[in-house]
Amino acid sequence: MLSTTLAILLLLIPPTEIRPDQVEHVALPCVQAGASADDADTAGALNQQLATKMRGYMNPYNTSCARVIVDTVQRSGLNERAAAIAIATVIVESSIANLDGGLGDSVGLFQQRASWGSFEQRTDPVWATGRFLAVMRQFYPDDSWNNAAIGDVAAAIQRPAAKYRHRYGVEADDAVKIVNELWAQNGEWPLPTKVDRGH
Repeated sequence: MLSTTLAILLLLIPPTEIRPDQVEHVALPCVQAGASADDADTAGALNQQLATKMRGYMNPYNTSCARVIVDTVQRSGLNERAAAIAIATVIVESSIANLDGGLGDSVGLFQQRASWGSFEQRTDPVWATGRFLAVMRQFYPDDSWNNAAIGDVAAAIQRPAAKYRHRYGVEADDAVKIVNELWAQNGEWPLPTKVDRGH
């Protein structure tokens, strides 16, 4: 289901990217308890480091979403590069917001289509991240994603039109910065829990 607010926003912007200033009031939570004071502190630190789309737009909410992604990657036994690939993807796809709509039937952080899973699955940040990582490993067997450019891996998984593939690479450096900020801290936070979507 596409919220009315997001539907209006999508009419006002190019059908290729959701900007960070357009999602504040249309996003689903990423963690049951909501963003923490640590998320707020981390957001402030990141806003000074980032250089592209998310510079000045990191807030406690989208930092909590990034935290869940990083935590899920860690629990999957993968490394910081895998987390950076996932974060670069969600910067481009949703501005790190767990959206209840998008282009066509796309929803969630990764803007996954209905063919990826149910609405509830695709808007569960832990499930959506796990599914993204599973597809990455299918496309890049034997951990070969470690030897490919972050943006190229993200584009291979998301499969945008050729003229849009470069966008993931543009966000790669900032994705690495976000992961570097969150990776060591993540064990200090409570486990992410499934969020009640009310659907």
